[in-house]
Amino acid sequence: MKHCILNNYKLCFALAIVTVAALSISYLNENNLHAQTTPAANNTDPQQHGEHALDNLIISEHIPLDGRLTNGDYTLLMDFTPFATSVEGHSHIAMKVPCNEDGSPKVTIVTGIAPKLNTLEVGNAINNGTLDEKALDLSAEGRSCLYHAELPNNITDIALINTSNGTLDFNEGGSYSVTVLAHGTAIQHIESNQSKMN
Repeated sequence: MKHCILNNYKLCFALAIVTVAALSISYLNENNLHAQTTPAANNTDPQQHGEHALDNLIISEHIPLDGRLTNGDYTLLMDFTPFATSVEGHSHIAMKVPCNEDGSPKVTIVTGIAPKLNTLEVGNAINNGTLDEKALDLSAEGRSCLYHAELPNNITDIALINTSNGTLDFNEGGSYSVTVLAHGTAIQHIESNQSKMN
């Protein structure tokens, strides 16, 4: 090593970095393997615990809306397959989208398991907010409005449909987006639990 340092310190330094990286990867792999195979409380099968951990999904996604969407056309926002929403009250959608003068959205959110979809009731435009304890209007009826809704259980797909009478240009009149937070479980896990209940 002394001879190496005197003649080519760059090569020796590179070898040292490669050695440290290899040791780190080895350490992380051992810890990950241990984490996946450690049994849960009252569970004697380590493999079952590892599979259970892989059967759950938690996702939070901010989706900017841009471009043009013609009347009746849709944008697929999310597809969770092979997962479906499963935790009551833990999956939500918020959106800032073009709206009419009465505060109704010019778009509709549909959810379900494609191709069977249902309209999601997003309620009225949200107006009353605060910023530094001062009133803040979160919606500007006739231009853009904010909506929030709980996502139903057992859905895999979320889409946004233009239900206005014309083409929507998301690049005009404001910054539009949809945010989705979803807690899900693998579909086969849900079906297994439902069959046990029946």
